[in-house]
Order: sequence, then C-alpha cells, then structure tokens
Amino acid sequence: MHKNLRLFYLLILVTAVAAGVRYMDLKEAADITRTAESSEFAVQDTSLVDKIFIADKDGNSALLERTGERYWKLNGLHFARKDAVDLLLKTFKRARVQRPVPKAELDNVNRLLAGRGKKVEIYQGGDRPVKTWYIGTSTQNHTGTYMVLADENGQLAAEPFIVHMEGFTGFLSTRFFTEEREWRYTGVFDYPGASLNKVEIESVDAQKVYSIASDSAGVISVTGGRLVNRMDTLFWQDRFNLFRKVHLETYNNHLTETAQDSLLNRATPAFNLRAWSEGDSVPNQISLYWKAPVSDTYDDNGNLNQWDGARMYAAYKGEVVLVQRFVFDPLLQGL
Repeated sequence: MHKNLRLFYLLILVTAVAAGVRYMDLKEAADITRTAESSEFAVQDTSLVDKIFIADKDGNSALLERTGERYWKLNGLHFARKDAVDLLLKTFKRARVQRPVPKAELDNVNRLLAGRGKKVEIYQGGDRPVKTWYIGTSTQNHTGTYMVLADENGQLAAEPFIVHMEGFTGFLSTRFFTEEREWRYTGVFDYPGASLNKVEIESVDAQKVYSIASDSAGVISVTGGRLVNRMDTLFWQDRFNLFRKVHLETYNNHLTETAQDSLLNRATPAFNLRAWSEGDSVPNQISLYWKAPVSDTYDDNGNLNQWDGARMYAAYKGEVVLVQRFVFDPLLQGL
C-alpha cells in the first residue's frame, strides 16, 4: 500500500515537472516569437509600398502616396521629392536591429518614444499599415536610432530596439520629417528626353529677350538679344539643354508675409525665364529677383557686391522661393 502510494506521488511529481518544462518551453517559444515579431522592422518588398504616413507629436504630418507616375503625391496637393521618398524606401528595406536597448536605458527610452516619437505608417494596398514604426532620438554615439514597432491595432511592442541601416553609419530619425515645404518637389523645369520645345530668357532691366527653340529634328534656332550673332551650334545647344532640368533650392524663403506680398505684387523682377514643351500654349515661368547680401562680399576688383552672390528670390506659381545662383547664373550667361 505504501509502495503504491509512493509510486502515485512520484508519478504526480514527474507529471508536474514535465508540465512545468512544457510550460517553460512554450513560454520561451512565445517570448522568442514575440521578440522576433517586435524586432522585424524591415519591409521585404518596397515596390508594393503605396502610401507612407508620418506624424509628429506637434500635430504636423506628411502623407506620401504612389501615383504610378515619376513622382509621389504629397498631402494630395503637390509632388514629393523623389530623392527623399527613395531614401525612405531604402530605409524600410535595409533597417535592421543593431542591438536591444540596455535595461538601464529602457525607462527613459520608452518615455521619449511615447512623448516625442514620430509615427510612421507603411501601407501596401490595404486600409491598415503593414508596419508601424515609432522613431525616437539617436544613440549617444549617433550610430543607431531608438525605435519600437506597433501592431495592426496600434499596440506598441513591449520592447524597443536600437535600429540602424545596413551599409550606412549614422542615425535615421532625420529622414522622417513632416514639414510640407521640405517634402515638396523642387523641380521648376523638368523636360526629359526631347520634350523641351522652346525657352525664353528676358532681362527686364535691359529690356532684352532671346529665345531658343528646337524643332522635331532637334535643329536649334535662336531669335532676339545681342547673343544671336554668336551662332555657335554647340554653344546654343548646351544653353538649351541646361533648361531640361532646373530646380529651386527651397520653398522656405525666410520672408515675412508682408515681404512676400510686396515682392509678388509690387517688386519688378530682374529676369523672367520661360519654357514650353510641345503643344503648350502657356509657358512654365519663373521670375528672379535680386537678394540683398547676408554679409558684405567683394568682387575680384575689390568692389562691394550689391547683391547676394549665392542666392536670389524667385516667384514661381504664385509663391516666393529661394534659388541658387550656382544653378541659375549659367542660364543667364551674357545677360
């Protein structure tokens, strides 16, 4: 009887131990699965990404949507910078966990992510994002970024990680900005292939205008202005080609609303540049205005420069923007 009782207790003990081991194995497997899921930041096929939404804690946001054309749409109104979108897609593809957040830093990192983290939703055709990142600050050595994933219900993973991008040394948070003016495509003249048909450069002060046109065979013709006498085919072909791709610097012009209104409605431009593609009846135009220098600079003869040697203001589609003279001076050569 006692022997059977001892055997019974032994069986209960063995069963309990086995159940405990089984429970621990299942718990460890579940923990590993959760850790793997919470650390899988990368998006395997970025060609399927059709929408990206970025929001910060100050109420600013940027919505980027694939259009099927060369450029994504920004907030449903403008084209987005291709270089910035491509950088995001590359980051989604190559993001990897560098290491877990040290336990001593966990509380602080979680507070920062909850209080100041940027939310990034990545969509691939559905109504719900396939990935949601919360992006915090960089690590002290600036080689990683604190990040945490959220599930489809918006629930944050239990553990944040330090994330980096393969093949890149630095932090990732600066790529996810929300300022619309910084996201906007900066192209002024964008005529790929043989789509550019005619350009016109007007010097308002000198009251001179010259135009360069290209026919269907690519033959250049020039009219107006004192440079017409220089019928160097390569010279004019090169000048014409400069107009195929021209960008402004930024939509952030640093002017007050009063100053912008004055420039748009009362100031006289120094130059007007116009371009037509085949079939256009209305030109694509940008007007350039001299800009006062930020600091005193001098020309090669030691004379004080009247205008900023690096930038000009410009009016483009009813907005005041900044352009670089490095880009536009070659278009104005001789004027």
